[in-house]
Amino acid sequence: MTPALMDPTLIKAGDHVIIRMPSSNAKIVCIKENTTISLGKFGSFRANEIIGTAFGHTYEIEKGGSIKPHKQSSFDNADITEANNKEINDDPNSQKLSFEEIEKLKLKSLSGDVSAQEIINSLTENNESFAKKTEFSKSKYIKRKQKKFMKSFLPLETTIYNLCDYFFVVNPSKIRGIRIDTLSQMLSLANVYSGARVLAVDDGQGLVVGSLLSRISEGGVVFGVHDGDVHNYDILRYTNFSAETRERLLTLSWSKLYHKMEPFTEVLAEDASEQDKAGRERRLRGHTKLSNTLNNLNRGNFDALVISTNYDAKSVVERLIPYLGGSRMLVVYDQSKEALVELFAWLRESPSFINVQLTESWLREYQVLPSRTHPLMNTSGGGGFLVSAIHLASTQEEATNPTPTAASEN
Repeated sequence: MTPALMDPTLIKAGDHVIIRMPSSNAKIVCIKENTTISLGKFGSFRANEIIGTAFGHTYEIEKGGSIKPHKQSSFDNADITEANNKEINDDPNSQKLSFEEIEKLKLKSLSGDVSAQEIINSLTENNESFAKKTEFSKSKYIKRKQKKFMKSFLPLETTIYNLCDYFFVVNPSKIRGIRIDTLSQMLSLANVYSGARVLAVDDGQGLVVGSLLSRISEGGVVFGVHDGDVHNYDILRYTNFSAETRERLLTLSWSKLYHKMEPFTEVLAEDASEQDKAGRERRLRGHTKLSNTLNNLNRGNFDALVISTNYDAKSVVERLIPYLGGSRMLVVYDQSKEALVELFAWLRESPSFINVQLTESWLREYQVLPSRTHPLMNTSGGGGFLVSAIHLASTQEEATNPTPTAASEN
């Protein structure tokens, strides 16, 4: 791979990319060489065309599947003028082009014979009221037409921020309704730093685990406890984490939490087949991996415990809190306040916790443009609730030996 393609700001073959279309809809695609990426009515382009280009730039799709950087319209930076809209009437006859003529232009656009910009120019030139509009109105009109006709796309890097924003709109139940501001508060409250060892329960298909992995570096570990024999951190496959980063994730099934390891004693017969030998090697690797994972867990003294679970929050905290170090943060997320009330009351009464808080975040998105800054009319109703607390090492024994006792298993 050339040094240019090792640049993290450039798109590489094998990367997952969020493609945002003019309609504001988005999709996640994997960039594979010598393939074609289809965006429906917005056209299709060759994947090779985007390899080596930068994230965050808008590209236009040309005939034949090639792409070129999108040029800004003169109306993208509209300014205040003396014009106003008081003389403009809502008259459908102000558009000189007939319905049939517009449909013909659409068909030519789909075949690539006419560009979207040419269609927009035709619509504005044949609109009698367009010249009377204010610059702001012209800009809004152009943007509406661009969403409808422009064959362009914006490639975005699959960062945790972009993935959270994408799934919150497309499939919020997949990530348990965690909004980006709530996720940022979870990371901030948990005090996740580069070398932290973080214990996590994530039933949101890996969004929380992925965000923790994005914060740690050499020496850090994210330890995920999950259902089933294999974790279902599906969102991790969309991230472009390096192999080194992925190795910092350790996982363990709930069924193995209190598992007692026995020495590996399997012995093969002298005339064992190659298949039997390969099977023994596989089982030995699995035994060694589980042993190392349990040893890491039983070291305890984790720097944070972060939970987003479908189970009862209090029962999960009771099972995992012995592994959390003293003066370390506990952060628990849920979509509803009622699911956290019992945990909140229990933590308030416990002598092992201080600074117990139950909070709800509120987010309002703003349009920020010259002379047009205002809150957007539509916003999400809620981003979930958080319980946070500082865990104390209440006794010298707990501070030096965090491994759970038999009582904590019951």
